[in-house]
Amino acid sequence: MRQLGHSVLTYLADFDETYPMAAYVQPSAPNGGCLFTLYHALAPYIQDKQIVVCPSDNRPVDVVQVFANHWELCPAMGFRHTSYMANWCLFEVGWLPPWLSLPHQVISASKLEYIAQTVAFFDAVMTGPPGLTPYVQGRHLEIAIANFADGHAQPLHTRYTAIAIPRGDGGTAPLYCLLDVGPYYSGDGFCEGMIFGLAAKRRDGRWCWHCPGRPRESRWYMQGSCETP
Repeated sequence: MRQLGHSVLTYLADFDETYPMAAYVQPSAPNGGCLFTLYHALAPYIQDKQIVVCPSDNRPVDVVQVFANHWELCPAMGFRHTSYMANWCLFEVGWLPPWLSLPHQVISASKLEYIAQTVAFFDAVMTGPPGLTPYVQGRHLEIAIANFADGHAQPLHTRYTAIAIPRGDGGTAPLYCLLDVGPYYSGDGFCEGMIFGLAAKRRDGRWCWHCPGRPRESRWYMQGSCETP
């Protein structure tokens, strides 16, 4: 996963310190469009396409199947399966008809106040459209591995539950709850199984997260934890 993080840092250097988008539809004839993903953007910086599949994951997400009823993937991605999902507030989304007609704002590196605490990628599965929600997977004995925006990787401690999450490529996956107190889990005892947002701090010093690229009128607007009491 560290190599995946380094590919993002190289991309930033080439594109004016602006993060690539997670997904958007590129209009094209004759099929009306194809889905251009984060992995398409990073493909030129990744030599070994297998780095997006964790050896401990016996069923990585089939990205083609997730979107099969909506869009074909644009050619030349070089990927089909992945064990990792991205922080969709760091890598924003563009035009995704019929659900999102107003592209979200791309994120510049200058928006990150706590780069070493902002997760970029993590062990996860994903639900199907239109939610496309990534859920943490503690597939290493209840530990998930995360790559952060500064390029380093570290474990995230989780707790297994018997709750089933519907996978976007069919079947289910177990829900895991984050245990490490920080931007993505406040320690309040409620199960938090998703990772969204740029790390920030409240005035009282407590960690929180926000999602600055999403306007309030967006269907996918997210009120970050920094905005709640």
